[in-house]
Amino acid sequence: MSLARLAAATAGLTVALLVSSAPAALADDATVNIYPNPSAPGTSTTFQVNCSSLTAAQPATSATLEGSTLGLAAQIPMQAGSQRNQFTTTVVLPTSLAPGSYNPNVDCSNGVTASTTLTVNAVPGPAPATGDGTTATATSSALTDAGLALLGAGAAAGGLVLRRRTGHRA
Repeated sequence: MSLARLAAATAGLTVALLVSSAPAALADDATVNIYPNPSAPGTSTTFQVNCSSLTAAQPATSATLEGSTLGLAAQIPMQAGSQRNQFTTTVVLPTSLAPGSYNPNVDCSNGVTASTTLTVNAVPGPAPATGDGTTATATSSALTDAGLALLGAGAAAGGLVLRRRTGHRA
């Protein structure tokens, strides 16, 4: 009797696992890759989609990026890639695009729709003007005169040290 219960429990668990994984197995396999991600306003960003699907009756012949969420044209056609069901497009993100997360969709001609998340970071501001003084425009200041005097004194002291070492005395 315990062997019958064990067999029934095993069969029940197997059926439950198969039924729970069936929707995932029938789901679309479409994936969207974004390079670079995160990106920044004013930069070139590439979207690449693979329109493969277990539920699609045929391969995709085209794909379209919905760019309106990114401040771009509503429908951006994608070019066919090197592999079947692969499409790609490169866009320049608008400079007015605010930092944040965006979820553009890609529609494939075989009925597959894929969504992805693009993170947009703020453009870094200009570097602070610290410089090393080579572009300084102030001349003939008291500091310049003091620096030249110290240079002259150092050269004179060096000359005296060298004369004493060589044996010449004045």
